[in-house]
Amino acid sequence: MIDKLEVGLFQDMFLSAAENIISQEPYLTEIDSAIGDGDHGLGMKRGFQSVEKLLRNKQYAYIDELCYEISVELIKTMGGASGIIFGSMFLGGVDCLPHSQYADAKQISQYFWMGEQSVEKRGKAQPGQKTMLDALSPACVQMELAAKGSADLIEVFRAGYQGALHGMEACRGMVSKTGRSRNFEEKTLGLPDPGAVSTTFIFEAFYHRIYENVR
Repeated sequence: MIDKLEVGLFQDMFLSAAENIISQEPYLTEIDSAIGDGDHGLGMKRGFQSVEKLLRNKQYAYIDELCYEISVELIKTMGGASGIIFGSMFLGGVDCLPHSQYADAKQISQYFWMGEQSVEKRGKAQPGQKTMLDALSPACVQMELAAKGSADLIEVFRAGYQGALHGMEACRGMVSKTGRSRNFEEKTLGLPDPGAVSTTFIFEAFYHRIYENVR
């Protein structure tokens, strides 16, 4: 059980997420080429390569500063709408985090929920429109529910990963209603949204890293 997330472990979790995104660039490019302009994978790789470099060269003392600098790095380096959206995912809830070495389950779940709200506002989108929100929103809902029932952050991140995974799979049955992919209309049926896939890869890495920490 982990009832407090220490900044060093959270930094390792972000590093694992960066490595996962980088390794999955070919797949992200493949699916975005089918229902978009094909640049999502390269943009995600570029942004998270910069995050990886940042995290390998600096150790953080405070959990809010860690999340703030990761957000800014993504916005600066990823480019395009994805940079703003994924930067907002990690920036929107920074004020919910303590200026401390630790955060608890409720603070972490609130952090991600406020990030989700920021993405909705920035992207002018909602869950159900076949965007990254179709993975992020259920991840945040499940994290909040888990945090209400348990102080164990392993369970909170497990719930987040499962929520993202189910949401990403569900969006295969949706027709894109926003962004460039809406031009493909019914051709998007059966394929997951690339942003939702990227979001799921991030939560997958978060969960696996925190789980491995207690093995």
